[in-house]
Amino acid sequence: MSELTRKDAEDITKAFLQDYPVARRHLAFIFRKTAQELFSDRAGELPPKTAGGYLSKDIYDGHRLYRGKVYVILENIKTPANFLVTLRHETLGHFGLNTFSTTEKSALLHSIINCRSEPSIEQFWEAVENRYPDKSVDVQAEEVFAHVFEHIKTNPYQLAIFSDYGVTAFRETCAGPERPLLWKDLLYIASMVAHGLHDGSRTQQHFPQDHDLIVADRINNIDSLRNSGGISNIFWRHADTAIRKAGNADDVNWRNVESMVIIESIGTHGQKPADVANWLCEISPGAVSIEQQLALRKKVSELVPRLEVQYARNNQENERGLER
Repeated sequence: MSELTRKDAEDITKAFLQDYPVARRHLAFIFRKTAQELFSDRAGELPPKTAGGYLSKDIYDGHRLYRGKVYVILENIKTPANFLVTLRHETLGHFGLNTFSTTEKSALLHSIINCRSEPSIEQFWEAVENRYPDKSVDVQAEEVFAHVFEHIKTNPYQLAIFSDYGVTAFRETCAGPERPLLWKDLLYIASMVAHGLHDGSRTQQHFPQDHDLIVADRINNIDSLRNSGGISNIFWRHADTAIRKAGNADDVNWRNVESMVIIESIGTHGQKPADVANWLCEISPGAVSIEQQLALRKKVSELVPRLEVQYARNNQENERGLER
């Protein structure tokens, strides 16, 4: 087959979505022969030979609401096998990434970014950087993750087995993390996502379009942290002080508040860095978007060596005081 028609694309997609009902319910699929048909004057902004893409935005077609769309440019796809690879990349990869919560998604991307020099992953990073040299590092990390879905086994039985490995891999390399992320971990995590889209156990949790609503909700919830413990209470104290000084929450520099919470939580109280990062990603009005959360996680990583030394020194001084 020299060129896929729109009818070919629709038939292949219909069969593909039989295995992934979550994607079938939440995504619209748009097929056009050229990029110009899709994006008009903006078509030139796409990298050469772009096969497809995923947009996370609400679409209402008059009958139902979709939470995103996958588009495919048919002139850049020559065979049904190529088309399936594109569907897996955009649907299982990019949409699948949004089935993590925002905090989980930023933890995963942070680990992918930190493993750029890992030998088993380095070649994929290089390919993405060469194709998308002007994109931000978080966008490049998303492309690396989506690329993994071009290599996983899609047999439901194999996905079920590897899905269990994926739970462990995510916990050990992203949620903790306890060790560096390897290529096999990405394969297992991708299998976990694909299996969840197959059996219905995963659905979209990260909604970029809801950013302002989430910020407002987090600001409204700050006072409820007053009587909490641990990191939440530390955050409340610094946030409350910052709001009083600024006059209102909209004028607060949340990056500064987060830095003070990081320093006190790790340097004074010995909290685990991953716990501090994850919790701030859940409650700070300044850490709602993926970009903000990745910046926060990077800040934690940069401060950890100094703060752990500070905490150890404080402990030693306290022990000497007790000995006296």
